[in-house]
Amino acid sequence: MTNGPTFLQRVPDLRRFAAATGAASALAGLAVCGGLRLTASLDRAAYDRVATALGDTPVSTQLLVIRVPSRTGDSALSSAALRLDSAGARVIGVAADLSVPVAPAGVMPDLLALSRRVMLGAAVAGVTVTEGASAGARDSVLWPWFLTDSARHVPGAMQRIGRTAMLRDDDGVVRRTTAMPAGETWLATELAVQLSGIAGVRPGMRDERLLQFGRTDTLWFGLRSMTIARALAIDLTELRRAVGDATVLLGVDDGNTIPTSVGAMPALAILGHEVASRARIADGTSRALSPARAPWSALWLLVWVAAGALLAAVLSLRNTVMAGALGVVVIVVLVLWLAATGGALMPMGSAVLAFALALLSTAMVTLWQVRRKEQLTSLLFSRFVTPALAADAWNARHLYLEGARPAPIQLPVTVLFIDLRGFTRFSEASQPADVMRFITDVTAACATDIAAHGGLVDDFAGDGIKADFGVPVPRTTAGQVAADAWSAVRCASALARTIVRLVPADHGTDGALARIGIHSGIAVAGTVGGGSRLKYTVVGDVVNVAARLQSLDIPSREHSGSRCPIVVSAATMALLGDNPPHAIDLGCVALTGRAQPVHAFRVVPDSDPSPVLTA
Repeated sequence: MTNGPTFLQRVPDLRRFAAATGAASALAGLAVCGGLRLTASLDRAAYDRVATALGDTPVSTQLLVIRVPSRTGDSALSSAALRLDSAGARVIGVAADLSVPVAPAGVMPDLLALSRRVMLGAAVAGVTVTEGASAGARDSVLWPWFLTDSARHVPGAMQRIGRTAMLRDDDGVVRRTTAMPAGETWLATELAVQLSGIAGVRPGMRDERLLQFGRTDTLWFGLRSMTIARALAIDLTELRRAVGDATVLLGVDDGNTIPTSVGAMPALAILGHEVASRARIADGTSRALSPARAPWSALWLLVWVAAGALLAAVLSLRNTVMAGALGVVVIVVLVLWLAATGGALMPMGSAVLAFALALLSTAMVTLWQVRRKEQLTSLLFSRFVTPALAADAWNARHLYLEGARPAPIQLPVTVLFIDLRGFTRFSEASQPADVMRFITDVTAACATDIAAHGGLVDDFAGDGIKADFGVPVPRTTAGQVAADAWSAVRCASALARTIVRLVPADHGTDGALARIGIHSGIAVAGTVGGGSRLKYTVVGDVVNVAARLQSLDIPSREHSGSRCPIVVSAATMALLGDNPPHAIDLGCVALTGRAQPVHAFRVVPDSDPSPVLTA
């Protein structure tokens, strides 16, 4: 069975693995943030920005708010309501605070009997409305006994009594409301029906939805209003012109404000905006802005998780940053568009978080892949290459890397073999430690020479070295192929000098200290081995010829004084151009194991004319 690459060697190079890992990490991060309620806080903050952007909503001139100071007695409040009735108001909604019982002798208990246009929305002591609270039936509200008793004597009066309260999120900000008839915004719903002129509660007025505020700064928080003192002081004719068949909201303005999505407002102003907003929904001039339902919100978040993961997987790290910024802009635009056209508010803060987490997680996995490939490249090509060659190999990795290992690729190369002479006799007569020290010093120096000339050390075999020129980046021009041949020949001259310097004079055989063979041709470069034991190498007939040229026995008379004969094939000499180094023609020589002879030359060391080649 052939050993293939391990799982960890294969999966880092799969973009789908990076995308899947990034998406899974983003979903896990969203779950953690959801448990910590960070996503809820982000969505609320995002909605505050949306509400501000959509806040230039016109306010109906048929809604009039009468502001009542907190210390005003119930008699003055009742008198104002009756005077507004006389001035022709369509309906008067009274937002009264009944936390402190009113004396039975007061006017308030009889207000519903005195005017059929009055609706009473009361805030009752002990009744607290928070997010998620359900609206109870009207009979469950503990109304003050005197109000209930008085209303029972007036036909239909009980239908004009309800409760009003502010529904806040757990951070104390008013953003959402429910519209059940017996719920906390009963008064707002009833006044909206009167203001719109449409009987009954239309769909969208009954569901939970988000408040919309008018932002006309020329009026009191966007509402037409007057004080109760003015309503009581002006004559009835002027009051009729001011009221003019309007829907009137009469309530306490104690000067305190409540945080909302568009800024702090008095409670009475919030209630006024709620009336106007519900009226626009009732007459069809505005859509109810509601939080998207859970299935659609979940699908929305999954889309942005997938988008972030895929973008980071297919783009470069630099482009990922630009894509992230563009993605956030697209999310904001889509949320505003869906809110304006469909009335559904998608979770914008959570979407930005999901997109950013997926983008960041996938980018980190991609970066890990890049680092792993870089480490693999360095491992395969060892440390015996120059930094320039290592950089070239990494920059051109798309030409030869396939997955987590170099793909087999056919390319022109020049192969150099060098082998020491007399090493067997030296090993026999020396201690193993001395042999190891000697061979380490010599091969390390030779490897340095090879790296300095742009070669790649392919293999060490005892006292021999195999080096490749033209790998791992495939050469695409004749000039580049010729430059590799020149590099190999120059490297051979440098190796000859190194051997003469390091190897004792009596070490060689037949007058030679080492032999060098060089051949150029087409070969296949790739990795051999499996699992964690991979080796990058070059195979083909060009390797066999170079090895046989290195082992070729040259008569001592042909050494011409050189103790490291360099034998080069005619194929390599042809690549050296019209001005090659000085060489002795050896003719066609027979090589062991080959049927066809090879035309060979012996290069005289240090005769390189160093021509200028065009890559």
